[in-house]
Amino acid sequence: MSKYFVPIGSEEIPTDTIALIPKHNLLAGTKNFFDYFGKPTTFENDLMLLASAVFAADRATKRGEREDVCRSIELMVPVVNFARIAPVIDEIQSTLRSLSNDVWQITLRQRTGTQESFSFPGSNGGKTLLFSGGLDSLAAAIEHGKTDVPLELVSHYTHNSVTIGAQKNLAKMLNDAGYYFKHRRFFVSSRSGKQHELEHGNESSQRTRSFLFLMLGAIVARRTGNHTLLLLAENGQLAIHLPLTQGRIGAFSTHTAHPDVIACMERVLSTLLGVEITIKNPFVHFTKKEVVEIVHTRLPAAIPVSTSCFMNWRLPAGFTHCGTCVPCFIRRIAIESLGPDETNYARDVWRDDVARLDPADDGRRNLMDLLEFILFLEQANNEQVMNEFPELYSPNFDAELVISMYRRFCAEARKLFNSYPYVKRLLDEN
Repeated sequence: MSKYFVPIGSEEIPTDTIALIPKHNLLAGTKNFFDYFGKPTTFENDLMLLASAVFAADRATKRGEREDVCRSIELMVPVVNFARIAPVIDEIQSTLRSLSNDVWQITLRQRTGTQESFSFPGSNGGKTLLFSGGLDSLAAAIEHGKTDVPLELVSHYTHNSVTIGAQKNLAKMLNDAGYYFKHRRFFVSSRSGKQHELEHGNESSQRTRSFLFLMLGAIVARRTGNHTLLLLAENGQLAIHLPLTQGRIGAFSTHTAHPDVIACMERVLSTLLGVEITIKNPFVHFTKKEVVEIVHTRLPAAIPVSTSCFMNWRLPAGFTHCGTCVPCFIRRIAIESLGPDETNYARDVWRDDVARLDPADDGRRNLMDLLEFILFLEQANNEQVMNEFPELYSPNFDAELVISMYRRFCAEARKLFNSYPYVKRLLDEN
């Protein structure tokens, strides 16, 4: 088990734990909050500390291989408003398990301080959108940015310069095009340091990022009154995120925007904050192409500025997308189905003789898994699909609509891959 301890002042740090020290190797976003709203309440501080510590522990704990891919993480956090947070810790742990497929144990410690007593505005009917710099949140900003309903964009960023640039540049392009909103950006991250044995960025999957993101969005929504609808925009393919193969079950398939996770977070945040927070994903039954079409129609110049690749911070200068991961493939299918793709990919696997590539090649493996998934959906009836993917049995979405969405994606992909001879041959041979 990996153990993390958030100390209070000069509190002694247990010898078997890794210290997460606010303002030292843990940056919780409180400075940005102060710039926007003034001094945070003790409760807001508690929530930002908890969320940032979860995110830091997730990133610092390396996953193992195969059967060791799941981790056990213990996190000890001091809070002033213990009585408000403790009742939902079990549900938070359950939500984190769904997000990252790990075992989480969160222990709260009471610290001295004044309990929150702050008067917040009631709901003004406004909306808060989590703005990541990707195509999906961009499409949602376009959909909701020219209405009479107040819109607030909330962004989370780390040291990733590609994501930082995408968020800033897209927000400016939207403003220049007449879309109206306030944009709140929060820097939440951690730092490596031998003194405290923290190795920031050991794990790149960042499965718990949406927990942090939703917590930031909800805190802002409560402050502004824009909590009628908290938007977590993600196309249905990556929101439901059915595993492409049996080798991608569990932690290999992210649930960061899964409807089950959204339902849990809606309950947790509404209980914690004492206001009715409604979280919706407007694109849960859309393919990536259907989402991107909104941008393609109304603000096409923004498409190459957006970012979809979780590997973007590791790429050589001049490239914004690796071109080998599944999100890059999904992005390419969506954009090229509508027109030319001006994204700067580091590699074009689709033009390689894929069958001759090394089986261990990431691009080959990801493409072969995607093609296997497409072939299965093309040949299976709905009952067979439900049997193959039991996660489709959920009260939080319509399984038939989800299967229909995936079938539309398969048709989009099949049509596009006809233009790539090596990929077409692999599909036709099976």
